[in-house]
Amino acid sequence: MGFTYIKSENNQNLKFIQQIIKSRKKRSLAKLYWLEGEKNVRTFLSFENKKFISKIVTTEKFCSVLREDFQLDLSRFDVIVLDDKLFKEFSLINTRFRVGLLVTFERTKQPLISNDHTDIIYLSDVQDPGNLGTIIRSCAAMNVREIWLSPNSVDPWSPKVIRSSAGYHSMVRLIVFSSFSTVMEASTKLMLRTFLLSPGKGGVSLFQQDLRMRNLFIFGSEGKGFPQYLKDNATLNNVLVIPQIGTVDSLNLSVAASLCIVESRRQKGLLSTAT
Repeated sequence: MGFTYIKSENNQNLKFIQQIIKSRKKRSLAKLYWLEGEKNVRTFLSFENKKFISKIVTTEKFCSVLREDFQLDLSRFDVIVLDDKLFKEFSLINTRFRVGLLVTFERTKQPLISNDHTDIIYLSDVQDPGNLGTIIRSCAAMNVREIWLSPNSVDPWSPKVIRSSAGYHSMVRLIVFSSFSTVMEASTKLMLRTFLLSPGKGGVSLFQQDLRMRNLFIFGSEGKGFPQYLKDNATLNNVLVIPQIGTVDSLNLSVAASLCIVESRRQKGLLSTAT
């Protein structure tokens, strides 16, 4: 714990953080990710996540902001203090809020074993970090606690995903599965009803399907859709479509995923008492 003042971009501490920001491999090895932006930091801290902070990167001016506005006792953290110009060059976003956090994460391999009806989303080869971040935020809003991912999906701890999730990243468990067969094994163990969401017209309407049990919603990638191994596991009675009345050929992935979890929660009667 303590303060480290850095004035050179060649400092090794600074280079390490830059590697975390830029490299998926480095993030995975160090089990750290980068979070910045006032809304993201404020939301992250509002859920008692202080124990996951590895380092705080800020400026002299914002040390007082963190103490007074965020009620942080900086003596309990490793704090790296940069001058304003260096932080601006270092930051990924154009903001006057000069605070970034290095946050630890646990690479979870096992899904939660629970007896409730909480749904799960599986994303096969999702590529857009904005889509994944938005889905994380929607899941946090609907109390969906897990998102499963294929190994070729975008890094769920990349800065763009973190930023798109608006600080709710820590509210959802992210599990990267090594293969689709292990996904199906986990689904069977948890007694999930599995549904593939099709961008086409062949399937049952999302709004006509009974979703009151615990479900696994499976989505293909944004550009290519379902890989062949997903199609081979599909039968007509577990393919869902979201009906459209306009001329758009398909919905954005994050919109489709959000509609699925909201409709499922509605059918379970969990929205009538929501605030």
